[in-house]
Amino acid sequence: MDSFASALQAYVQGLKDIQVTRYAQLTSSCIIVFDHLLTFDEEVDLIWKSAWSLGKVLFLLNRYYPLAASIFNNYALFSPTLTDAICLRFFHWQGWTGLISCMLAEGILQIRLYALYSLDKRVLALMLTSFVLCSTLSAFVMGSVLTSITASAYPVPGGKFCVPKGVSTHFYAFWIPMLSFETLLCTLAVIRAIQMYQPSRSVFHSGRQLVSVLVRDSLMYFLVIFATYLTCLLVWTLAPVNLLGVPIGFSVAMSCVLANRVVLNVREISRDINLSKQPIIMSPKAEVDSDLPYHRSIRSPGALSPLEMEELRTMRAKSPRREVIEYYNESELPFRVL
Repeated sequence: MDSFASALQAYVQGLKDIQVTRYAQLTSSCIIVFDHLLTFDEEVDLIWKSAWSLGKVLFLLNRYYPLAASIFNNYALFSPTLTDAICLRFFHWQGWTGLISCMLAEGILQIRLYALYSLDKRVLALMLTSFVLCSTLSAFVMGSVLTSITASAYPVPGGKFCVPKGVSTHFYAFWIPMLSFETLLCTLAVIRAIQMYQPSRSVFHSGRQLVSVLVRDSLMYFLVIFATYLTCLLVWTLAPVNLLGVPIGFSVAMSCVLANRVVLNVREISRDINLSKQPIIMSPKAEVDSDLPYHRSIRSPGALSPLEMEELRTMRAKSPRREVIEYYNESELPFRVL
C-alpha cells in the first residue's frame, strides 16, 4: 500500500513537472513572438533597408533562428506521436540550439563593444579569444552529456512527453564558461563607460547620445542575461531532472530579445543623428511666425532635442526664401555604428 501511494505521488509530481515545463516553453515563446510583433516596423525600417554587413547577418540569424527553434520545441513538447528515438533527437536539438542562440547574441554584443572601443584591435582579440575558449568549453560539456543520455517517451494524459535519463550531475558546468564570458563583456562595457564620461570630455561631444544608448543597453543586457544564466545554473544544480528544460527557453528568449533591442536602439539613434546633420533651410533674416519660438543653439547634431528638431523642420517648411545654414559639428562620431 505504501509503495502504491509512493508511486502515485511520484506520478502526480511528474505530471506537475511536465505542466511546468510546457508552460515555461510557451511563456518563453510568447516573449519572442511578442517582441517580433512589437518591433517589426523598426526591423523593416532599420535593418531590411540597410546595406548588408556582419551586424545585419547576425541580427537576422538571432532574430529568426530562436523563433523557429521555439516553434519546433513547442511542437515536440505537445506532440502526441513521440517515440524514444524522436525524444533523443529532440534533446540533442534543444541542447545545441540553446548554445547557438547564446553564441549569436554574444556575437552581436562583441560587435557593439568593438565599435564602442573605436575598433581597437586589442579589445577585439581579447573578446574573440575568450569567446572561442568559453564556447568550446560549453560545447564540450554539452556534447559529453548529450552522448551519454537516453530518452523515453512517457504516455501522459493528452499525449506523450520526453523524459531524459542518465543526465550527468555535472551538467550545470555548461553555464560556467557562459557566465564568465558575460562577466568579461560587462567589465569592458563598464570600463568604456567610465572612460567616455570623464569630466575632461566636452558635454557637447558629438555622438554623446549614441554612446549613452549603447552603454545603457549593453549594461542592461549583461545584467539580465547574467541573472538568466545564473538561474539556469541553479536550476540545473538543484532541480530534478524533469525540470532541466524549464530555463532553456528563457535563456534563448532573453538572449534573442535583448541582443536585437541593442541593435535596433543604436541604429535608431544613429539614423536620428544622420538626419540632424542634414542642412537646415531658413530665410536670410530668420523670419518665422511670431508664435513659433526660435532658438539658435550651438550644439552637436546628436544633442538636439526632439522639440528643437521639430521646430527646425517647421521653420524650413514655412520659409519663403531659403539659404543653407550648417550646424556646428565639433567632431565625428566617436565610433562607427556597425
